[in-house]
Amino acid sequence: MDFENLKINCQCNGKMERITTNWRGIEVRGWRCMKCNEELIHPIDAQKALEIDRARKNDELTVKLRKVGKSNVVTVPQTLMEIENLKAGQLLKWGIKGKTMTLSP
Repeated sequence: MDFENLKINCQCNGKMERITTNWRGIEVRGWRCMKCNEELIHPIDAQKALEIDRARKNDELTVKLRKVGKSNVVTVPQTLMEIENLKAGQLLKWGIKGKTMTLSP
């Protein structure tokens, strides 16, 4: 379905216009009714926003240590990449504090 060109009418019969708004500090696309100001969030953005919100609430995230050639790697979930605005190829720093490992840009 092509959500970008979707024309939506509100329950109040008002016309919906495309908007960009924030939900819990996360930028999302959506629509706002010009008559009653009701807002709808784009379904794809809603799913991403929920994943980001869940990741923010969790203090821990379990990832799998993998072997690639002679190296060991840890994958970073896409949700965390977006939260921290990380890009592929970016250099990160490992740190060890006691028994805790940290990763920072």
